[in-house]
Amino acid sequence: MLKTKNFLQIEKIDNIDWPIFKYGQSRNNTFWEKKIDQKVDANLIIIKDNLMRIGKNKSVPKKYTYLLLKSGTLMYQDSKIKGKIQLNLQTFIKKIELTNEEDHNQQKIVAIRVQKYQNCQLYIWNPENQTCTINWYKKLAQFSVSQNFEGFYKILEPIDQGAFSSVFLVSQLIPEESRNKKFAAKIYSQSLQQKILGNQMRDFVISECQILKMAKSEFIVELYEVIQLEDVVILILEYIQGGTLSNLIKQNEIHELMSSEICHQIILGLKEIHRDIKLDNILIAQFNPILVKIIDFGFAEKINKNQLINKQGTPGYIAPELFDLAPYTENCEIFSLGILFYILLCGNFPFRSTNYEVLLERNKQCQIRFQLDEWKNISSSAQRMVQRMLEKDPIRRITFSELSILLELHISNLKSKGSHLRQNLNQSSNSSNIRGITYEIIEKSPSKLVQAIKDNYDDDIGLDENSLNNQFIWNLQQSYKYYNKQKWISQ
Repeated sequence: MLKTKNFLQIEKIDNIDWPIFKYGQSRNNTFWEKKIDQKVDANLIIIKDNLMRIGKNKSVPKKYTYLLLKSGTLMYQDSKIKGKIQLNLQTFIKKIELTNEEDHNQQKIVAIRVQKYQNCQLYIWNPENQTCTINWYKKLAQFSVSQNFEGFYKILEPIDQGAFSSVFLVSQLIPEESRNKKFAAKIYSQSLQQKILGNQMRDFVISECQILKMAKSEFIVELYEVIQLEDVVILILEYIQGGTLSNLIKQNEIHELMSSEICHQIILGLKEIHRDIKLDNILIAQFNPILVKIIDFGFAEKINKNQLINKQGTPGYIAPELFDLAPYTENCEIFSLGILFYILLCGNFPFRSTNYEVLLERNKQCQIRFQLDEWKNISSSAQRMVQRMLEKDPIRRITFSELSILLELHISNLKSKGSHLRQNLNQSSNSSNIRGITYEIIEKSPSKLVQAIKDNYDDDIGLDENSLNNQFIWNLQQSYKYYNKQKWISQ
């Protein structure tokens, strides 16, 4: 236990132009909010512990009880609650070492510095239990911008290299029981300021962090921690190892039900957020049943029902009205999602060219043809949805709410047909005694397969025996396995 009164910080805080996340501004630089009118629900407390403290302009440590709530509110109390602070992206937290300036042995303690303003910070620690202090730090870091990385994460291998960031697979070192847990560390470097204007880079990174902090959806990748060092900003993200939708398309392991569920999950994840929708920004978290996660929110912003500000997009996915500098509304997102749905269903892009300028022109003209050989095995209801999503006139384009309802009905319809298919498949292995689809029919009898589909499916796919091909039979086999062996995704 440290007995002397005076302490000296080892670390130096440099006031430089780089930090993406700046310290807050206040006229009086008050750390704590003193007017406390709330009662603390015990169920909301993450941590409650007695810690030593050195406050602003103080030199004598004092012990208080500290509470950290699930909302990210940090409080301290003795006989009653005396102050609170809401942790956010403008609150800096760092695990540091304090040393006793009167101790000739330079005895050190591990402490947490919580900094709200440039010259307004708090130091708390438990000198008898260093693990407790570290655990405190990890909990605090979930709600704020921390400034430590090396002591808590280990880089394992690179995952991806983008135009604006690098992504690495990392493992957690502390606490010890979590050493095998993996995360994705997305790193933005200060050197990016040489490629794009500093304020644009700041807006880019802040936008992504704020969107991910705000978005609470199982279909959006989770942000655990934001770390700001001298020359990089690191986002500690949920690690998704299933690859992108681009990989899924290349593997040719997708069918209409799966495509419809992916599209519906993206809609649920993007209810209030605009983003750059494309195959590479959707990761597969789980294959059967399918579960996707949306990533990369650098260009994202809150939905404004009248007009959005950002006019970013990827060639081939851009809504035609943006080429005419028309107001950017959520209908633009419907178009981009329609491109993605089109690709998932038929396996090809509607606008195709190896020449960038030609691709942009075809995207602008928006003359989309549904080739018979690509779409003959896709239901007419799915095709009509894609057509309405890719309507050139944004006023006539289907809305998010209408599309969500139609997709739910379509998915439910496909599942009910799958249930009917399951019942037929489970009745008997003797195909001559049932008027359904059996695995034997799928494998060996195209004519009976056509008749069974017509008997069981009311969708006007327009099949005849000559239109069957190996891809369609494979698709039906995959659907058979999917219907019979996997759980449904409940929406």
